[in-house]
Amino acid sequence: MNIISLALTKRNEPSVQGDPAYNLFRRREEPQLYCAVPEDYPVPSFIVGAAWNFGGRLDNATAAPLGFDCDAARHGVALTGYYLFLADRWGAVRTAQCRREADRA
Repeated sequence: MNIISLALTKRNEPSVQGDPAYNLFRRREEPQLYCAVPEDYPVPSFIVGAAWNFGGRLDNATAAPLGFDCDAARHGVALTGYYLFLADRWGAVRTAQCRREADRA
């Protein structure tokens, strides 16, 4: 088992509290690029100055930009502390379904 597999196995066990709420940051020059950071994690150092805007808060009761993947977010956060993703270019949203998807699994 390699180190990435081990990290994913150990750090992505189901949470009793469900999925975290995320702070979303949006790249100013590339508005389809988002960085999701769990609220209780530090903001990555590359999210500085005028290059990124705060894009709101995402939890299971709010709408997520299309392109946000719950499983990918869990894995990304486990490895790096944040999750980068590309939103749908038309800016559409969907209801966040992480908790409901986790309940079905």
